[in-house]
Amino acid sequence: MARRAGIIRISDFSGGEAATASLGSMNPKFSSLLQNCYVSDRGGVAKIPGYASVNTTAVAETLTSGFEFRKSDGISILLAAGGGKIYKVDGTSLTAIKTGLSASATVAFASMNNLCLMVNGTDPPMKYDGTTVSALGGSPPATASLVHVHKSRVWMIENGNQMLATHSALANPEDYTTAGNAGYFDFKTILRRGDRLMGMASFAEFLIFFFQDTIVAYSGSNPTASGDFRIDQIIEGVGFVWPGSGLTVGTDMLVLSKSGMKSFKQIIATGNMQVGSVSDPIAPTLRDKIAASPAGPFSLVHYAKLGMVLAVVGADVFVYSYTPKAWSRITGSDLKGFFATAGGAVYGVGTGRVFAFDSGWTFAGAEFTSRWETAWIPLSRDGRKGYPKRMEILNQPGAVTTVTMSARYDMNMTASENTQSFMMEPMPSLMDEPVTDIWENVFLMDHGVLEPVRLPLFAGGRVMQMAFSEQSSKGPVEFNDITLHVVVGGA
Repeated sequence: MARRAGIIRISDFSGGEAATASLGSMNPKFSSLLQNCYVSDRGGVAKIPGYASVNTTAVAETLTSGFEFRKSDGISILLAAGGGKIYKVDGTSLTAIKTGLSASATVAFASMNNLCLMVNGTDPPMKYDGTTVSALGGSPPATASLVHVHKSRVWMIENGNQMLATHSALANPEDYTTAGNAGYFDFKTILRRGDRLMGMASFAEFLIFFFQDTIVAYSGSNPTASGDFRIDQIIEGVGFVWPGSGLTVGTDMLVLSKSGMKSFKQIIATGNMQVGSVSDPIAPTLRDKIAASPAGPFSLVHYAKLGMVLAVVGADVFVYSYTPKAWSRITGSDLKGFFATAGGAVYGVGTGRVFAFDSGWTFAGAEFTSRWETAWIPLSRDGRKGYPKRMEILNQPGAVTTVTMSARYDMNMTASENTQSFMMEPMPSLMDEPVTDIWENVFLMDHGVLEPVRLPLFAGGRVMQMAFSEQSSKGPVEFNDITLHVVVGGA
């Protein structure tokens, strides 16, 4: 059969990393691996932003949680905790505001009435007014492990009774005993089987209680015996994989469960919640990682600037880009947890440090490797061998950095037929040199034509996979289009 020349263009990478399709049937919009990359809102594959250390000198403890304590006068204090201590960020230093706590316990935070409420499940609940840490009054649960504020009441769950949720009196975070105002819910009389209360969240008008394998949604404003609180919905078979592993994003709520990431939407017509899955393409990988991390850490945060949700699962961070509905992951970082500020900034915590996310293109000064492996792409429509002769790569203008490309054929996972490096396209320059009269050079202001990178290719097969890797302190880096010039023919 005569050979023929053809062009294969791949311009849709919006599927993200996938693990649910066989190697030979994966749609080219998906990727076999997106490591330290993500799918941008443009549908391209981009290098993940890095993070920088906020404190110049590391503290001795591994930090596992953090919180922005914002007071009504506008003062904002960043807090981080771990290893038995709670720190506040003082410029480029961390200052301990509380020591002597259980070293293995994770501190949870909430705020009400200009008080930061802090619990860890072992030590008595605490309050912080921006100056002093002291015991929280009003006889709160002694082993409170999580704290949440909903409709002017503080709610706590505790290690001592894992089916109990205690609430404060109205608008008083230091009253848990006044009859007819403060009180508790004992879920052992509500659920039809035993479970463990893992978290609480406010969603629309609901207060939602998350167990390991059950979700209970309440509506109403008054939880006392004479109030209007009532159960709206009980959902079984789904729950939190870890205390506090839920996050509200706009009109949705995302929950990290043992079967992956679930979404909750309120159906306006019925008022009920609908449960869906957002992690189907990467579900096997995510479930395996969750199962392999029984001791955590787990943490979720929303980063609206890049349209992504970041989820710490053990040693990795899974990235969900919600505009294209695509997944990727961060590896090799020191991120043990996340928290966000009211202004949208995202911070991480790790070994002795607080990190500012999306600050630079390194992990606190350490260069990391971004790696993108495409799907296996058929080189012909009829199963014949194809012999790629040239590749054209179009990228968004960004950092001038070296990228290594390798090509593999016919499911050969161990050997690459082609390995070569190229430079990414730089940002266009508006002016080549200083000029006296800018209008004489106005044509330069439109000089921003993107030229594709052209690479020769060798060998061939029935299917082809490309892998791109980059390691530097530079960014941004984003791929948007790949064109293969292929000669088809042969057995």
